[in-house]
Amino acid sequence: MENAIYMLQKKLKQSNIEFIFSGTFSQGLIEELGIALKQRMQLQQAKKRKISSAFFTFVEQTQNIKQYEVSKENTEDFLAIVGSGVIAISKTDSGYCVNSGNTILNTDISSLKEKLDKIISMNDEELTNYFREVSRREVDMNRGRCGLGLIQIARKATKKVEYNFERIDDSYSYYTLTVTV
Repeated sequence: MENAIYMLQKKLKQSNIEFIFSGTFSQGLIEELGIALKQRMQLQQAKKRKISSAFFTFVEQTQNIKQYEVSKENTEDFLAIVGSGVIAISKTDSGYCVNSGNTILNTDISSLKEKLDKIISMNDEELTNYFREVSRREVDMNRGRCGLGLIQIARKATKKVEYNFERIDDSYSYYTLTVTV
């Protein structure tokens, strides 16, 4: 009988997953994982631009998960959300695919979906102009940077960003974001 962790490792290799983490993201952990990711890609002799794009996307996606957890810290939903984050990076023929996921409140889906659909519908020039427009706005420090990270992720992506909301129950869904760089 095969060991469960060995079976998981085999599954990860079969899926071309180079790097995966599941749990609660702290700033220090994000930094350490980022360093490990960079080193792994350098060992694979990835091009500097691919390393930079994958690293940036990894950091933004993990920061988004961390920020969402922090935003729910003093609420009754915190225990359902904290630690639900996962990030996985797989190697593709042309670069890397960065997948992230975390539990979110169903009531937060519509505003996030609206923001994502707007960004995904834009071409490169529109994204550049939108980035400039949003970066000129006053930033609300309690709510993040007005979605600048998502805009930048879309600008670095080599394919359209994909997302999904998988309903868990009446209160929560699992949100996934897939970015190819």
